[in-house]
Amino acid sequence: MTTPAVGPAARRPAPRGTSGPSAPSTRRVKRSPATSVALAERAGGPDLARGLALLGIAMANTIGWLHGTEWTVLLKQADATVADRVVDVIASFTIDNRGFPLFAMLFGYGIGILHRRSRARGERARTFLARTARRHLVLLLLGLAHGILLFSGDILASYAIIGMLCAVLVTVRKRWLLPVAAILTTPLLAFWGWADGTIGLWGMDGYPEASAATYLEGLEIRAWDMLYVVGSSLATDLGLLGPMVIGALAARIHLFEQVQPNRDLLVPTAQWGIAVGLAGALPLTAVLVFDPHHDVLDNEIALGILGVVHQFSGVVGALGAAAAAALIADHVRRSNGAPGTPGLGVPARAVYAVEALGAMALTAYVAQSAVFMALFPPYTLDLGARVGSAGAAVIVLVSWLVMVVVAVLLRRAGRRGPLEVVLRKLGGSTSPRRGGPARTGTAPTDPTPGPRRPGRGSTP
Repeated sequence: MTTPAVGPAARRPAPRGTSGPSAPSTRRVKRSPATSVALAERAGGPDLARGLALLGIAMANTIGWLHGTEWTVLLKQADATVADRVVDVIASFTIDNRGFPLFAMLFGYGIGILHRRSRARGERARTFLARTARRHLVLLLLGLAHGILLFSGDILASYAIIGMLCAVLVTVRKRWLLPVAAILTTPLLAFWGWADGTIGLWGMDGYPEASAATYLEGLEIRAWDMLYVVGSSLATDLGLLGPMVIGALAARIHLFEQVQPNRDLLVPTAQWGIAVGLAGALPLTAVLVFDPHHDVLDNEIALGILGVVHQFSGVVGALGAAAAAALIADHVRRSNGAPGTPGLGVPARAVYAVEALGAMALTAYVAQSAVFMALFPPYTLDLGARVGSAGAAVIVLVSWLVMVVVAVLLRRAGRRGPLEVVLRKLGGSTSPRRGGPARTGTAPTDPTPGPRRPGRGSTP
C-alpha cells in the first residue's frame, strides 16, 4: 500500500529539468482530473460502517413518521408494548446520538481524503475548494429535493453546508484550528442532548408532517422546514462540525485505511469507544424503561444532564464503531481475500455485501424515505399511527435487506448507485481511468446521511 506524498516532503523543490508542484516552469502542466476511486479499491472499513449504520438510520428516522402517541425521552413513544420497548432500548444503546456523529465523522474523513489527494496532485487550496463547493452545491440541491418531496428530516442539506465549512478549515495551515473548531461546536451538541432528555416534558406526539392529511399538505410543511434548514444550518446544525473535524483529523494519518500501521491506535479506540458509548447510554435508557411518563423524574435539569451525557458518549461511541469497522474489514480481507474471491465463506460474503450497501449510502438513504412515504402517512397506509417501534423495525429490516441485495448486484455489475452517479457527474468527479494506477485503500467522500436532529423546525 502506497501513501501519497504530503506534508513538507511534498513541497521540496523538484530536480532540475522536471516540473512539479514547487518547480517553476514556463509551460503549463496539465493536471489530472479529479477521479473517483474504483469500487474494488475503496477502503472497506468506512463502507462497512456506513452499510451497518444505514439500518440504524432508517430506524432512527421512523420518529419522523410515527405519530399519535405522546413522546418520552429520545422521542420514543411513552406508551409502548414490550416488543416496542425492547427495540427502543436497543436503539438507545446503539443508534440514538450514535448514528449522526458516526456519519458526520465519515463525511469529514472523506473530505480529508479528497484534500490529501488534491495536495498530492500539487493543486492549490482554491482549486480544491472550488471543486468541493461544486460537489456540495449538488448535494445541497439533492437534499432540498429529498426534504421537500419525501422527508423533512433530511440531513443532506446540512451536510452540504457544514461540510463546506469543514473543507475550508482543512485547507488552513494552522494545525490547531481544526481541534479548536471541534471544541467550539460542543455547546450545540450539548443542546441537542438536552432536548433528547427533556422532550417528554413538552407534550408532543409527533411531527406535524407525519400526520398531514394529504400529500400536498405535507409538501407545504416540508418546504417550509427545508427553507428553515438552509437558512439556519450554520447556527442550528453547527454541532455536525465537531464530528466532521474528528474525521478530517483521522484522515491525516490514514486511520481507517491503513489498518495494520494504525492497529495500536485502532484497537484501544474501538474497545474504549464502544464501552464509553454503551455506559453513557445507560442512564437515559433507564428512564426510558422505568419512568417513561416521568412520574418519578420530572426535573428538567436532571433529565437534560442525562441527555447531554447520552449525546457526548455517543460521539465517543461513534469513533469506536468506526475503528471497529475498519478492524473487521481488514481482518476479513486478510483472512479471505478481496471481494469477488472464489470460495468466500458466508461471514465474508455478508461483510462485503454490507460494504456494497455502504458504497451507495446516498441512494439507500433516499430510497428509505421513499419506502416510508409509501407506508406511513395518513394518505397512504397510515402505518405511522398503527405500528410502534417493533413494527417499524420489521419494515426497516426487510427494506434494508432488499437494498443490500440490490447493492450487491450493482457491485457485481461494476456500477454505483444512481444518486452517486448523479453526484459525481454534476459534482465534477469522473470515473477512474482504465489501466491507470490503482489508488488502494482510499475512499471518496460519499454523503453519509444520518438521522434527523430532534425538534428541528417543529420545536415549540
